[in-house]
Amino acid sequence: MNTDSVEPLRIACVGDSTTFGFGLENRREEAYPSVLQTLAGDAARVRNYGYSGATAARDGNEPYWQTTAFGDATRYQPELVILLLGVNDAQHANRHTLDRFEADYRDLVAHFHGLVSKPAVLVGLPAPAFGPEDALDLRTLDEFIRPTVEQIAAETREVSIDFYTPLADRPDRFPDGVHPDAAGTRRLAETAYEALVAGGHLPAAA
Repeated sequence: MNTDSVEPLRIACVGDSTTFGFGLENRREEAYPSVLQTLAGDAARVRNYGYSGATAARDGNEPYWQTTAFGDATRYQPELVILLLGVNDAQHANRHTLDRFEADYRDLVAHFHGLVSKPAVLVGLPAPAFGPEDALDLRTLDEFIRPTVEQIAAETREVSIDFYTPLADRPDRFPDGVHPDAAGTRRLAETAYEALVAGGHLPAAA
């Protein structure tokens, strides 16, 4: 990216309820894409295409592929996509889709790469989750979903953003065990911003 350009970078934040901002008192200001917009300032136009419950797998109980957010993100023709999905794929209800997760996730990356705008795609390692275990298979999330996402990023040479490590030891930031509070989403936004600056997509703050 030419950081001297007067045109702001079009960023699409694609994801599930963590991206959407579920559970926040004021998600329009506190969801991580909104905070990322504040951090980026005039250098970017960040849009939130999170959809609560969304899965990367096409056969999941709420496939991102079939959501209005997917169509809206596509029409936006972003220049950069932050892809943050996978937690809902680890639900017990979606166990039958795990054998398709990797292929469908790769297809999502390919879909956005195929847009006319030819965006960069940054693959997000899912943030921590701490339960409830009757709905979410935490072992699958930790031992299959995250490693698979990391492998996809490495093999497709995509930049990965580690949304896991900054909050891995902060269960207090997840009131319901899954969705981060405002302080947690701010940390996610800061993590994304740091990755974008390090990658040369956004200028460093003065």
